[in-house]
Amino acid sequence: MSKVKLIHSKYSSRFLKLMMNLFPPLLINRIKIIEADQEFKQLKVRIKYSLWNKNLQNAIFGGSIFSAIDPFYAVMYWQILNSKNLPVEVWIKKAEIRYRKAATTNLYIDFKLSNTAINNAIKALQSEEKYEVWHEINAINSTGETYAESKVLVFIRTRPKKHNINF
Repeated sequence: MSKVKLIHSKYSSRFLKLMMNLFPPLLINRIKIIEADQEFKQLKVRIKYSLWNKNLQNAIFGGSIFSAIDPFYAVMYWQILNSKNLPVEVWIKKAEIRYRKAATTNLYIDFKLSNTAINNAIKALQSEEKYEVWHEINAINSTGETYAESKVLVFIRTRPKKHNINF
């Protein structure tokens, strides 16, 4: 499960994209954000077919595909909500994946958060202090063929207040 807990509360979209592209687990698996909008509401991720992520059958490891699906919705929610001065903790609570074909080509995954999804999260956090939402994602090749289908359950909660404990 990926949990997003960063020190600073605001990053530019460009900086966050750069940092994620240099993050070793993504870099080694040849996972790269190739497009990101200004608000981090839309990301396009590529899994480059390479010697580094091929298995014995010359297909992309399933774990590499899963690694490309796991962190991005959590980071997107975290970035968007923190930019609205809503300090939160976000992680992927549960994920399901179904591999449909052996991937022997680059794969692409489009992550999108609508304004409705963001507003639903904000409303829930204001009343409940936590929120869970499912998102469905497909890993496709350049011609649109689906190689993996996935669902992720994003868990968001307001950042707990720090208490001073005196002994």
